[in-house]
Amino acid sequence: MEFVNNYVPEPEITEAELYGPELYDLNFILPVPPVLSTNKLRLVPFIPRVHAAAYFDAVRGHETMYQHIPVALEYPSDFLRFVETCRRDNTAVMFAVIDTTRPDPKHPEWEGSLAGMFGLLGTDKTRLVTEIGPAIVLPAFQRTHVGSHAVGLLLKHVLDVAPSGFGFRKVKWAASPLNLPSHNLAKRMGFQFEGVIRWKYVLPKVEGYHKLGKDARVGDGGNGLLGRDSSEWALCWDEWEGGGRELVERAFARVA
Repeated sequence: MEFVNNYVPEPEITEAELYGPELYDLNFILPVPPVLSTNKLRLVPFIPRVHAAAYFDAVRGHETMYQHIPVALEYPSDFLRFVETCRRDNTAVMFAVIDTTRPDPKHPEWEGSLAGMFGLLGTDKTRLVTEIGPAIVLPAFQRTHVGSHAVGLLLKHVLDVAPSGFGFRKVKWAASPLNLPSHNLAKRMGFQFEGVIRWKYVLPKVEGYHKLGKDARVGDGGNGLLGRDSSEWALCWDEWEGGGRELVERAFARVA
């Protein structure tokens, strides 16, 4: 029996490619609206040439906020490489989070200040499922309305039926078992806990920073890299129609 294995790895993203194409192609399998909004927040496509500089300014000195995230984001080049990797994957799309309650005099065209980056990952229009992630709220905007409004907008866009939404059946949320704020936000927004997937991630080693994980056995294919479990949450269409949408609307209506 003869066979071949002609696998060739994808080429590395070069420095010149980190910001994506000049005419930014979202390359997503579903339509992306120019804006999703509440009375306090806007989600617009994250375009590195537009948003990355303000993002890096806001994160500088707070890079330990990435300790629970299973990819390297700590350095600007790593962050840009992650965003470009997602752009090339047509099941993912990233959104800039704009807090409209705080004007940014440097960027009046944004109608607010950059408050984070949220995305959709692993979007499957056959199985009608996607995952919210990453869910990054910048340090100055943590413990505010930003997280709940961003999650709520994505839930409405994914779970509502056409013409206002995709009409999907399930939205997933994943977090480190140690990331209590992420668990609390999922619970507040109506997600149901589904269990823990053990050893889901091999964590990258990032010079000068520490990811929170656990040791694996000596000699395995990870070459000493830490591993991490994943706590899995989900909100399904029947829960959405059975009170989830109203829960999100109440979160939007909260004063603080």
